[in-house]
Amino acid sequence: MGDVALLAPVVQAFTQRYPETPITLVTRSRFGVFFEGFPTVTVVGADFTGRHKGFAGLVRLFRELQRKSAYAIVVDVHQNLRTVVLKSLFRLVGVRSVTIDKGRSEKKALTRKENKIRRQLPHTVDRYVQTFEKAGFSLQPPRPFQFPAFYSAEEELQHFLDIQSIPSNVPWLGIAPFAQHRQKMWPFERFEPLLEELVRRQPLAIFLFGGGASEIAQLETLRQQFPQAILVAGQLSLSAELLLLRRLKGMVCMDSGNMHLGALSGVPVLSIWGATHPDAGFGPWGQDEEAILQISADVLTCRPCSVFGNKPCWRGDLACLYDISVENVAERVEQMLARD
Repeated sequence: MGDVALLAPVVQAFTQRYPETPITLVTRSRFGVFFEGFPTVTVVGADFTGRHKGFAGLVRLFRELQRKSAYAIVVDVHQNLRTVVLKSLFRLVGVRSVTIDKGRSEKKALTRKENKIRRQLPHTVDRYVQTFEKAGFSLQPPRPFQFPAFYSAEEELQHFLDIQSIPSNVPWLGIAPFAQHRQKMWPFERFEPLLEELVRRQPLAIFLFGGGASEIAQLETLRQQFPQAILVAGQLSLSAELLLLRRLKGMVCMDSGNMHLGALSGVPVLSIWGATHPDAGFGPWGQDEEAILQISADVLTCRPCSVFGNKPCWRGDLACLYDISVENVAERVEQMLARD
């Protein structure tokens, strides 16, 4: 989800600079919301678990795309087996393609156990820009970026907020404690003392973000302990969640999809990093070092040990996450909420 969301600043920049050139954007249907409001963009929902599954499904998707429009070029910003197949099919009918350089060798050098080569690699958004440049389109996505307002979700969000007990004139803080892999998640048991410390320091309204039954169950334990906490996970459509994000004063998150959604909604984030590192090119777009909380790679020389956080901890103790204290996070949140 995060990778698709990070395409939004590039697509917006394209529609503004090349308003006469339409884009057909192929992605999973539920991610089409990220591109609502962009003129000249038609989203085609791909169903990779149903009608577009497997090689036969990709051929079906190709034929559906052919029926929709004639194409001058295919811009592959994903580079996986499915896009290889689709590009090959388009090539058979004379449509050329360009493909993203994901910098796999650079990322491997950054994350290997010995003789790491530490340097800031291009951000994913910049890699998207470079891919469009290969196709002949020069772009400058805005920093920071903010999704257009999702007006279609205003009634849904307002109904949700109306049934909550939210004090007036208090900051709204988002909490998104989960990520795809354990090696990217600050220990969940520390969120209870964190929230205790935060509400001790100042009045707050706290919005809990996540997804899936397991995450919702864990967030429910926090909601029951803190009257200031409102469970968002599982309650709103993605459009309404994005509209809610715009109203937050700040957001605590991991290196995760919610980090990207927060940053792309114009919300100051405090992202906690463990096995992964912003140098790999996945930091919160348009935000500076104040948005990052991590143990320095000079202190923990094993960091980063993974690009995506899907590898076991070499030390076996996840010190990169456990060495980040509740007090440290609380102090950084207080600083974030104090900014204008």
